[in-house]
Amino acid sequence: MYNVVRNTGDSILRNEVNYMQLYIGENIKHLRRQKGITQETLADHMHVSTAAVSKWERNETFPDISMVIPLASYFGVSTDELLGLDAAKNEEKIKQYIDEANRLAALGKELDRFELITKAYNEFPNDWRIIELYMWQLNYDPHHREQPFGYEVHKNELYRLCERVLDECNIDKTRYAALSIIGGLYDLDGQKEKAHETAMRFPDYWMTVGEELEHSFVMNDGIHVMDEWWSQIRENVFDLTQMLSVKIRNMAVTSEDLSPVEQIKHLHKSIDLLKMIFDDGDYGFYNQELSDLYFWIANRYVMINNLNKAFENYELGFRHAKAYDNLPKITKHTSFLVNGKVFDRSKTNSSTEANMIARQIDCLCSWGVYEKVKDTPQMKKLLAEYEPLAGNKKDYS
Repeated sequence: MYNVVRNTGDSILRNEVNYMQLYIGENIKHLRRQKGITQETLADHMHVSTAAVSKWERNETFPDISMVIPLASYFGVSTDELLGLDAAKNEEKIKQYIDEANRLAALGKELDRFELITKAYNEFPNDWRIIELYMWQLNYDPHHREQPFGYEVHKNELYRLCERVLDECNIDKTRYAALSIIGGLYDLDGQKEKAHETAMRFPDYWMTVGEELEHSFVMNDGIHVMDEWWSQIRENVFDLTQMLSVKIRNMAVTSEDLSPVEQIKHLHKSIDLLKMIFDDGDYGFYNQELSDLYFWIANRYVMINNLNKAFENYELGFRHAKAYDNLPKITKHTSFLVNGKVFDRSKTNSSTEANMIARQIDCLCSWGVYEKVKDTPQMKKLLAEYEPLAGNKKDYS
């Protein structure tokens, strides 16, 4: 027990020291400028060199412990304020909020996550990370499952928050989140020109974090830093696979111009892509995508009264749902194009607490085509096999 307490205390102490180191230099710089004095003046009054003050403010070195009280007294602040202990405690709490929000997202506990993020925003209404989470949470309010989720209820607040971010925030990621949300609001409000202008403020497909990191692993003479480059390019292939797969299947499921036969052809293209990328069959996360694709194909076979093909695909859909539910917390891919890429189930957002099989059964029973097949021996057999496996099984601890 003593070891546990001691280790916990050591960890807390290390965190406080790290945060002090993060903030004290910035605090000295801020207080000095607020007082309207130069580094030279501060150095003279503290009986240290100007170089020492410069290094403090750049966080290269830190004042000796004996300097803390004289510095705090000189600036007329508490030692806690000088050391940034209040800021450190706030930073730790913000990190805890974000970690817990991610955990709840992975478990599909959307209502709990909404309450947590709302609480975090009420406590830290000026932290850009919390504001970004809060904007997305309002945009996809789980209390209002109709599409768009939070448009009618939170529209005015979302406009206000997005405009504030775009006026005041210099964090690119948060600004892009605001642009994405406000562009959607413009579109829903019928302001098509504004929506288009907002969309044009984003970079093109080639100017992404993944692309820039991939290019960064090339030395001046053009030789790749091989380990890092391979890791990043495989990461990019993984992400682009998801993007392309979704776009191909959206062409099928959202187009009113395609017949069911043509839609089936498009959906198979998406499956072919996934089979090409994951040639070892190590689908990981994409078992979920494959399950959806096979169910959509099955539904279209029902529409054209080819029940044999329909049930072949329903079976494949359930198999991939089961494979997804049975994945370990960590999957390390072995297929060449994504070799070494790690999929962590505990870091994947989910919109439901139910496992994949339960979600697919719920969706299946809600579709109109189900009425045509629900009383068939094939469907009764499938449900008898898979219904016992449905439930809430998202424990990543």
